Amino acid sequence: MDCCRKKISHSRRSNTSKNMHNALKYTYWFLNIIAIWQLMFQSLNLKKLISIIHVFIVCAMFIWQLFVRCYHMYFYATDLNEQVTLLAPIAFIFVVLLKYIAIVYRHKTIMKSIEHIRADWSATKYKEEKEIMAKNTKISNNITFIFSILMYTSGTLYNFFMPHVIPLLFRNNNQNTSERLIIFPGYNIISLIDSSPFYEITFFFHAVAIFFCFTVLVSTCNITIILVTHANSQIQIAIVKFKSLINDFYEGAKFSNQKISIAVQHHVRVLEFSKTMLREALLEYCLIEIGASSILLCIDEFCFLRMLDNQDIANTIPYIMLFFALSLNILILCYFSELLNSEFIEVGNQLYMTEWYKIPSKARRYFILIINMSQRPQRISAGGIIDLSYITYIQIIKTGFAYLQILRASNTH
Repeated sequence: MDCCRKKISHSRRSNTSKNMHNALKYTYWFLNIIAIWQLMFQSLNLKKLISIIHVFIVCAMFIWQLFVRCYHMYFYATDLNEQVTLLAPIAFIFVVLLKYIAIVYRHKTIMKSIEHIRADWSATKYKEEKEIMAKNTKISNNITFIFSILMYTSGTLYNFFMPHVIPLLFRNNNQNTSERLIIFPGYNIISLIDSSPFYEITFFFHAVAIFFCFTVLVSTCNITIILVTHANSQIQIAIVKFKSLINDFYEGAKFSNQKISIAVQHHVRVLEFSKTMLREALLEYCLIEIGASSILLCIDEFCFLRMLDNQDIANTIPYIMLFFALSLNILILCYFSELLNSEFIEVGNQLYMTEWYKIPSKARRYFILIINMSQRPQRISAGGIIDLSYITYIQIIKTGFAYLQILRASNTH
């Protein structure tokens, strides 16, 4: 009998560990690539030391890209249209650098959030609760996967297909085939770089820098998704606990103060996670995302129109993909902010729709308090300035299209 119990207990722990790994696998992969995961260790060991060096290398790559691109734009680009086109990747890399700094700055809060998620998985005992958490994990993993494919594909098209593949496909027969292709504007501020092996080394570091850029974008998106979907799953579990409590009372069972205590504690734990860890972890990132994406969308639309004017249809595809990627990034933030808020409201709605007034008066006070608390907005805040919602998303997109109309009108005159 004891042997069977041990086997069942071991099997449950194994399943919980597997589910926990599945919930955090993308977070672990992406944060490892950009050296944030090892940075979360408390003690200063060799891995953390290597991670700190890794962080400085990533920042150095971004700064190198910014410096040479700005140098080229300032000294070699004389036309305003060309300067704006060159400004697009500069603004993009600068925004990525800011996001990376925000993640590094908030790495302790992110670690606390991950430990909180692990603790919730370990504390989950019932099958229904595990199914709720597994369902939300599947949603977060699917969105992360789709978003990462879109971002890496658009990044590859813009940084490698446009400058390297298209020129080879449409090269004239009279053109010198031994001429070096431009890696990125400003890479050859030192003439020596055009010779081997410096050209190949520069191309390699450029590819690595771009890979880090888009990994930072995917990582920040994944952190948002994993935190919000976990909060949603815990809210849904809280609803299940409260419903179970009321159903037991309806079926004639004695009202359990212990059960209501567990349910209320669970609800308070979710509120604390949402108000402290989740909001704090995403505070700077959301502000950077909303502000920067609005500007980048306008620059992207300008570059798209410029390609259309030049009848360069092939090169418009990456700009279209980049537009959808940026729009999707903002939409994901606003969607999950609205989802988080609606889930908290749903707790109050579900309790209110039951015959809660028939339960004992002492327990009724807890229900009234939870119903009142659920009416408070729980949206994600961008730097404590803007609450993210569908209205925020629509306003940003409307601003972008208004700018596009102005550009089209100015091009016709």
